[in-house]
Amino acid sequence: MAYERFILLDTQDDGDKYLSVWGDGTYIYVANRTTGIRAYNFDGTNFTLLDTHRTVDYGYYRDVWGDGTYIYVANYQMGIVAYSFDGTSFTLLAAQNDGGFYYGVWSDGTYIYVANHSTGIRAYSFDGTSFTLLATQTDGGTYYGVWGDGTYIYVANYTNGIRAYSFDGTSFTLLATLDDGGTYYNVWGDGTYIYAANFANGIRAYSFDGTSFTLLATRDDGGYYVDVWGDGVYIYIALREDGICAYIFDGTSFTLLDTQDDGGIYRGIWGDGTYIYAAADDGGIYAYFFEQRPCSDFTTEGTCIAAGCYWYGDACHIEPPPPAGKPGLNPGTMAKMMDVI
Repeated sequence: MAYERFILLDTQDDGDKYLSVWGDGTYIYVANRTTGIRAYNFDGTNFTLLDTHRTVDYGYYRDVWGDGTYIYVANYQMGIVAYSFDGTSFTLLAAQNDGGFYYGVWSDGTYIYVANHSTGIRAYSFDGTSFTLLATQTDGGTYYGVWGDGTYIYVANYTNGIRAYSFDGTSFTLLATLDDGGTYYNVWGDGTYIYAANFANGIRAYSFDGTSFTLLATRDDGGYYVDVWGDGVYIYIALREDGICAYIFDGTSFTLLDTQDDGGIYRGIWGDGTYIYAAADDGGIYAYFFEQRPCSDFTTEGTCIAAGCYWYGDACHIEPPPPAGKPGLNPGTMAKMMDVI
């Protein structure tokens, strides 16, 4: 039985090239190349453009992330930029350029990390008024994407693999590098596994034990894998000219669930737990709903559990198994049927 999965809800293009997208749970922010940073509202049906802000007359707004209070932009030539947004307009708070090319940005709520192209990885603090550069470290290669899990910082290092660092507030320590070939564009993790968007070589899954990476799986279904993000169950990929796709990962292998292309060149992807947002060069911003497959559609234990379902009786179920000694429907299901809950 076939199921509809990605459902396009709305798209809006207010000009220029949309390179990255992130949201704070209320508003959606886009790094819009030469136009600046944009804020949108999405009500489940339509986007509304709330504000656009550009700091200077040069530089590419390449990436955007925030910590719940401030919004940070990696501006390729200009440096790191901080904004606040009050629901109506942006306020520029600070900008700092310590050289190099600012390609990716991520924050853990305490420090702001920048993938600084050939200059390495940088850490900043921000006090609401000004940035302080805390550390820079380069171990060769080209730093494209950065993300952390609260303990380690991971870098997608273009043709030099995936790297893990620790940061103690003063300096970085390189913990591991693993290069399995290809071009590492971006990195994200779900708290258990680390995923790398590997451009023309697909998506890769790794584990990291604090000392070394282990490559667990690779899957390439065509297109150029340039960004990766997940919601804890599904992993979503921006595929440039080929749209977006969704996978599940069971610890051993990926399963492709759906691919959808609505035009444009998909550069960035992020979701808020309800909707999936894609930033598309020459296409604007897209909002999708990802319709989850019924648990009964999964036929192996690994894919069933990875999808958040329950495996028992050689089948996949939406409900957990009934209590021991009480076969049939579990109490929660029966209560719902009797309108008790």
